[in-house]
This record gives sequence, structure tokens and C-alpha cells, in this order.
Amino acid sequence: MLVFGGTQSAGLAWSVAKMLNAELGKSEVKSFPDGETYVKILSKVVGSECAVVNSIRSNNDLAEMMLTLDALRDLGATQVHAVMPYLAYMRQDKRFTDGEALSAKTVLRILEELSDSLTTVNCHFLNAGGEAVYNHVRFMNLDAVPLLVNHLGRKVDRPIVIAPDKGSVGYAKEAAHIMDCEFNNLSKKRISGTEVVIKSKDLDVKDLDVVILDDIISTGGTIVEAVKVIRGWRPASINVGCVHGLFLKGIESFKGVVDRLVSTDTVENPVSKVSVASLIAEDLRR
Repeated sequence: MLVFGGTQSAGLAWSVAKMLNAELGKSEVKSFPDGETYVKILSKVVGSECAVVNSIRSNNDLAEMMLTLDALRDLGATQVHAVMPYLAYMRQDKRFTDGEALSAKTVLRILEELSDSLTTVNCHFLNAGGEAVYNHVRFMNLDAVPLLVNHLGRKVDRPIVIAPDKGSVGYAKEAAHIMDCEFNNLSKKRISGTEVVIKSKDLDVKDLDVVILDDIISTGGTIVEAVKVIRGWRPASINVGCVHGLFLKGIESFKGVVDRLVSTDTVENPVSKVSVASLIAEDLRR
């Protein structure tokens, strides 16, 4: 097998290739002055099984993935596997108002057409890992929460897991089961696209190590507001973990606010200390 790493996931692809004892594929990716993406496969792929590992955060990443997958097929690869550790456009899996495009359906269908298998990590609209089918598209959804929880579990003594909102209760429940501790959740009211208000709720966390988990941290607004509420309950520590650390405004807002901040390396950032390489390698072996 040849493992190709895209612009967003070169380091992760290297780790996956090493675990598989596979060859690391070579390619060239650049942008034309008008913004168009250029892809050139440099490795010989005729008769080879290939995997492309690249998180999709932007339109350019999506174009890169599509061009790479199609080029590998044109050049004679026997099978082409698309691995997107983080896959954007998954927030819109249903119509919240009339007329909205189902971006999750569109993106998954395009990628399915260009590959033999699809794999992602903690897809935003799914609550459990494993094989999933959405709008007739079959794909593998790997669950990185246990890796994240095991990492945090080694750092705390008396954990309690708190979900920042009801949408994260599934992750909190899973983490609490692994850590063998209690869990609870806060509730939030969204004021705007970037502003939320956390509703207070009496929880007994005094002298406990609070663990807050979410699948995605975009700006961090929800988490920071939650921490402000929790800090008033006098916990021993507040530890925040997420699978996909986008941190669109950086991590400065977390400094001095939380005691520990960690994410996986589905999106490379200063706190991506938990690698999903083993999950991806195991999936590709299957």
C-alpha cells in the first residue's frame, strides 16, 4: 500500500504509513495565481492500493482531495481509499430551514464517487463510531474519544465529566463509562453565531477534576463560558479535550482559564497531543 499525505495531514500520514510498514506516496500540490489547485502524483501507483490521508477544513482542501483521488485512479491504482480525519461540511446533514443545501450529502456523494472507501473520525452528525450509511453513502466513522479520554484519565485523580451542552452528552457519557465516574451537562442558549450564554446549574464538583469533552472546538466560546460557570463551584482542576481542535481564534482565550487543554491530531495545532494514527492504520488494515 502507498499512503499519500495531503497538505493538512502530512505528519499524520507519515505516522500511519510507518505503522502499516507502507510506502509513503509522493505528490506535489500548489495553487495557481487565480486560486485553482494543482495536484501531481510523483509516485508510481500502477497496480498498487493507495490511501489518501488529509483533513478537509476548507474548499481548497476539498479540491485537493478530489483531484488526488481521481488522479490516482487515472494512473492505475487498483484501489483508492479516502481518509479524512476531519471532514468539513458535516454540520449540515439536515435542513433546519427550507431551501438549505445538504452539504453533508453533497460532499460525501462526491467523495464516494471518486474512491473505493471513505473513512473519517467522529463525524459531527453521528453519535457512535462504526460503519455508517447516510443518504445511501456508506463510510467508516472512527471514534477517537476513548484515545482522548485515556490520555486525560492519566492526568487526573478524581474525575467528573461535564458536557458543555446537551449536544455533547453522548461524549460525556462515553467518557464517564471509560473513567468510571459521574457525568452531567450544562445547557446553553445561542445569542449569535459566535456568542452563547451558559445557563447555571448547581453541580457538586468541589475538589474534583472536571473533564469537559466536545467533538469540535471552533472558536471556543461555548467552552470558555462553561468554564467560567464551573470555576465558581471550586473544582480541583478543569481539563478540556476535543477530537477536532479548529481553534479559529487561537488558544489564547484558554490560557489561564483552563488547567489543561488537549486535542487529537485530526487537525494539527499546538495542543494536538493525542494521535489518531493507530485508528486509521487499523482501519486501513481491514
